[in-house]
Amino acid sequence: MTVEEQKSPTKERTRQAILRAAIGVLSANPGAALGEIAEAAGVARSTLHRYYPDRATLSSAVGAFVQAEYAAAIRRARLDEGTGLAAYTRLCGELIEGRDVFAWWVRGEIDDEVPDENDEDRMVTALVRRGHADGSIDPLLDAEWLATHIWCGLFAAVHLPEPAGRSPRETGEMCLRTLVKAAAA
Repeated sequence: MTVEEQKSPTKERTRQAILRAAIGVLSANPGAALGEIAEAAGVARSTLHRYYPDRATLSSAVGAFVQAEYAAAIRRARLDEGTGLAAYTRLCGELIEGRDVFAWWVRGEIDDEVPDENDEDRMVTALVRRGHADGSIDPLLDAEWLATHIWCGLFAAVHLPEPAGRSPRETGEMCLRTLVKAAAA
């Protein structure tokens, strides 16, 4: 059993600290050394290597972590409740709240490989269609466009510098307002 597979609360906190640090460090600098990630996580390099022996293993674990966080955000958003726009608003709010994690997916690297649609993507498509049917989401905006728009908003919230006087919370609120107003019928 690897260190990662052992799920004591301490090991889980360490694992999450390493993964979150990797997201932050590698999103800002994809070529960063593993030592920089260990330092950002507040662990020794040897500890990082016990959990993730190499960059490829760490990168794979980060991808799985981000996917799991996306699934959790979808569950928390309760996409099957209320109007399509109400569900869309909750979804956007959850993703904006987790933008430090989703920075991994909006780090600016262009990848020609299109990921396979998963259950979460199908749930988002269904909520947009429900919004079209109940009149709360603009019927001229399809699910693929709105999903792309969410990730563009997150990119801006993650990567654009905060103007003087605006807090990260205010940036999140502005991002949410923009996404919801754009989708509303």
